[in-house]
Amino acid sequence: MKPRLVFFSADEISKPCLEFLRAEPSINFCGVITQPQRAKGRGQTLSLNPIAEWAQVNNLPFYQAETMNDAAFDWLKQMQPHLVLVMAFGHILKKCFLELPKLGMWNLHVSLLPKYRGASPVQTALLNGDAETGVTLMSMVEAMDAGAYLAQQKTAIAPEDTAVTLREKLAQASATLLRTSLPMLLSEKYVLTPQNEADATYCKKLSKADGYLDFSKPAIFLERCIRAYQPWPGAYFLKNNERYLVHWAYVMTGSTAEKDLLFPTASTSIKDKLSANDDGTNLTYGQFLTDSNRTVLAVTTGKDLLVIDRIQKAGGKSMNAAEFLRGNRSFLEA
Repeated sequence: MKPRLVFFSADEISKPCLEFLRAEPSINFCGVITQPQRAKGRGQTLSLNPIAEWAQVNNLPFYQAETMNDAAFDWLKQMQPHLVLVMAFGHILKKCFLELPKLGMWNLHVSLLPKYRGASPVQTALLNGDAETGVTLMSMVEAMDAGAYLAQQKTAIAPEDTAVTLREKLAQASATLLRTSLPMLLSEKYVLTPQNEADATYCKKLSKADGYLDFSKPAIFLERCIRAYQPWPGAYFLKNNERYLVHWAYVMTGSTAEKDLLFPTASTSIKDKLSANDDGTNLTYGQFLTDSNRTVLAVTTGKDLLVIDRIQKAGGKSMNAAEFLRGNRSFLEA
């Protein structure tokens, strides 16, 4: 008899793993536990999450759990799983769940544990300017992301990566890791590596407020925020009670003289706004600038200039800087 497997997830990042398991002949992929329907869009219509939709399309039994209560446990018990895999599920599991499957309960976490335990490892890796991240397959324990791990799959972070593109890379890396690890899980022939608690770091659950761009921070950090917070919560700033989303930007480093190359015909008042120390630390921040042709939009920050490439006014559409400045003539003056 083939081992029975149940998968816990509520995030489409796990879809490559689900597709691999659906086609895997060595197991009986018998069900999915996910989260309930949520209201979406302007009409607040209830709709299935991507994992429930996937299960429905593939005629796989699924259970939508608001909390991991007795009813959820009873459903899992009825499925008689030998092995349970968890990825991006969003619930803490009690001991009774962890002890139910004979071959264990295992979590795919998108960081190189013990680094970035918690809810936002992808965004945190981008915010910190890491050169690489990865996926860890670990045995689940009652503490958050603290179990000993079986294997890790590293993934390089490119300078242009956003949370969207990095999640795509990690989704594929998760399936690769699962493909190589599943035979070990089924045979129970493996050696686990305990996590070093002294090296553990944590990342928080994000909120809408995290997307606010504080221009007193260095431009390099703000540029990372813009990439890390795509598509949610989105990186934004406020000006004259209006909200503006920034979709893409880059950093201009160097002294005032080097920045003047971008603004050769700038007025004295603009050059005053550009004032900076030799290390790029600005004497003022939050000042918006453009070149003489109004094709470039930049803002002074705590260190260096942040050049905004794509911007969107609340309720409007995303556009490049030149288009935005043509359609918002008073933006720089206000």
